[in-house]
Amino acid sequence: MPLFDIHVIVDWSARSSPSPARPTGDAIWFAVAKDGVVGAPEYVRTRAEAVARLADLAAGWLAAGKRVLIGFDFPFGYPRGVAEKLTGRAEARAMWDWLAERVNDRPDNSNDRFVASSAINAVYEGVGPCWGRPEGWGFPDIPVKASERRGAGHPPERRLADVAAKGAKTVWQLAYTGSVGSQVLLGLPALKRLAEDARLKDHLAVWPFDTGLAVPEAKLVLAEIYPSLFAERVKARIGPDDIKDAVQVSVSAEAFAALDEAEGLAALFDGPEGLVEADRRAIETEEAWILGAGQEAAFDGIADATPAIPNYIRDPQAIYAESFATVRREAKLERFPEDVAEVAVRLIHACGMVDLADDLAFSPDAVAAGRAALDVGAPILCDCEMVAAGIIRRGLPERCDVRVTLNDPSVPGLAKALGTTRSAAAVSLWEDRLEGAVVAIGNAPTALFHLLEMIEAGGPKPAAILGFPVGFVGAAESKAALEALAPVPFLALRGRRGGSALASAAVNGLALGLRGDGTR
Repeated sequence: MPLFDIHVIVDWSARSSPSPARPTGDAIWFAVAKDGVVGAPEYVRTRAEAVARLADLAAGWLAAGKRVLIGFDFPFGYPRGVAEKLTGRAEARAMWDWLAERVNDRPDNSNDRFVASSAINAVYEGVGPCWGRPEGWGFPDIPVKASERRGAGHPPERRLADVAAKGAKTVWQLAYTGSVGSQVLLGLPALKRLAEDARLKDHLAVWPFDTGLAVPEAKLVLAEIYPSLFAERVKARIGPDDIKDAVQVSVSAEAFAALDEAEGLAALFDGPEGLVEADRRAIETEEAWILGAGQEAAFDGIADATPAIPNYIRDPQAIYAESFATVRREAKLERFPEDVAEVAVRLIHACGMVDLADDLAFSPDAVAAGRAALDVGAPILCDCEMVAAGIIRRGLPERCDVRVTLNDPSVPGLAKALGTTRSAAAVSLWEDRLEGAVVAIGNAPTALFHLLEMIEAGGPKPAAILGFPVGFVGAAESKAALEALAPVPFLALRGRRGGSALASAAVNGLALGLRGDGTR
């Protein structure tokens, strides 16, 4: 039987500001293998969010009776002697406490880790052991290069695990390619917060500090891992558009889950063979060990898992809730009034692009005006059938009539007489219903241009215009004209992007807000 039901691999980050909204490398990623099946890797923008997310997931899994392994890709301890030198106790967990008292890692990722590294250097003679910082920064007691360090009595450069793991960097390097020193400074306090979560602490063990080099009995186990153990697998799997960090966590979770299924994981917790007693004690109390380092052959017979359909959410309300929550976490919505933010979330949900929020133009009263119109049964005038088809009717008052005139028999002749497109000609047929209506344009720029011409000529004014025409000719220009003229309250997506789904989503945002009760 496998030791764990769930295997989680976390790629940490020492960024000093939130990672970009669009997923990128050198950020926090994690992947979850549940019952051997690896789900899509998750991207997290801040360390605070990552700890909260992992704690919530772990609490849910524990409540469901699952056993969980969470692996983090940074050292859990410093080389032997450091903890006692700084804290008076030869215990890695004492270093966790020491760093937690000195590192202020804020919710937006801003932090003062260099203050803590300066405090470490101050304890040792000369210059060092910590090194690596941008030359223009302060902290003159932290040398820019390793070669600038000097003094006697400095700690070991690497832990035993770092020597065993090919290519592992020293914990003393704080910056530059491949460095892990800053991840340790910010990671160990994060581990402390996770381990002390009230929902987890009675079920949690940190390997090997709480367990020794032995198979843990706890239901939730934190362990140090090293994704580079699977470098060849990652190289074979990664595509030209893939983010390496995302592939690494997926491949690593897959490998540990497959080894566990083959009943080979238990042996890794015993650590490498042939350790002398002093080295074993240092690993178990101060340094930690990389799970699988020196035992890479254990994975040789483990084939890559056969791709499988992952577990997925089936409940429609849960899908809505999780989708909207994800958009709220990842999109930049701060500039919007709350009612406009609700519609923005609907729009992003419709297309999957969080950067859409950056291009959304609006008048402050647009949502209020549109909702007020719908509340009194105003018609919704759409430029094409696809926009009308995407409107969730259950979210509308019964009196609201969704109207499309594009296929009216008179439109082709009218278009020919006006010397314009059918879409623009169809707008002319709105005149008797336009006053106080909600207009949703998601296809033709000419429809929006003609609507603006009608209003400029003194024609009736709608209550609100939702401008989302799409394309390479006229789309950006028509929406720019709407924003410049602003004849009535409006929402529009600047640039070439748009489409029927977005126009429908804008109407649904007016009618439903973020309720999921209009599931189709």
